[in-house]
Amino acid sequence: MHRFLGSALVLLCVLVAGCANKVGESPAAAEASAPAMAGQGNAPGSFLAYSHEAGIRLPADRIAGRLGAVRKACMDQAHGDCVVLGEQQSAGQWPSGQLVMRAAPKAIEPLVAMAAEGAELSERSTQAEDLADAVRDNGLRRQRLQSQHVRLSEFLARKDLKAEDLIALGNQLAQIEAELQTAEQESAQQQRRINTNLLTLNFRASGVDAERSEVRMAFRDSLEVLDGSVAMLVTTVVALTPFALFGLFLIWIVRAWLRRRRRAAAKG
Repeated sequence: MHRFLGSALVLLCVLVAGCANKVGESPAAAEASAPAMAGQGNAPGSFLAYSHEAGIRLPADRIAGRLGAVRKACMDQAHGDCVVLGEQQSAGQWPSGQLVMRAAPKAIEPLVAMAAEGAELSERSTQAEDLADAVRDNGLRRQRLQSQHVRLSEFLARKDLKAEDLIALGNQLAQIEAELQTAEQESAQQQRRINTNLLTLNFRASGVDAERSEVRMAFRDSLEVLDGSVAMLVTTVVALTPFALFGLFLIWIVRAWLRRRRRAAAKG
């Protein structure tokens, strides 16, 4: 009987240990099986501007080096067309860094993989903005301006125009050319957003989120306590104000009555 109980306990311990190992390995397995963040291209007839954001957690002393390596890979166009739009680093108690890039869709996945190599990809998101209406409106505007430019150029080519007419038409033509240039620049910017992806990498030190969350929770709890105390104080003051006013009124009446009694006694 004792031998049977001992065997059962050993088997139970083995099962518990196996379950614990599975639970402990689940985050890593989930991270390993998570799909990579890939760039997004547009299908024919689509005008979507994609933007990606990824959060990477790694040791504080590796943030600057990792950010610099990804920046260099982008500037060297190691994975395709890429340009750095912004960079930010902060040291101190909560070190962090941010790198903003615009790159070809095929460069997004290797850049994110490079940033998260040996680190934790804690968060990622992808958003898309539909520019179809903006592209259509700008195209119609460019067509209208180009037609006006052609007509004004034909008028200016005439030989029977007066000097004042030439000046007025020249001013209108210059204004249309300026508007047309602005529309062309806007079109180029729209195509750039459609043909490339915006990528934002946020680097944070490992273990900092928990500390910051604890600090935020402490501040939040303190503010809630303060807010509750102030609310209770205001409620108490509002509730007692009528009684206080009534008490002051009674005191004033009693004192007035006592003064009259003293005056009457003095006269008597």
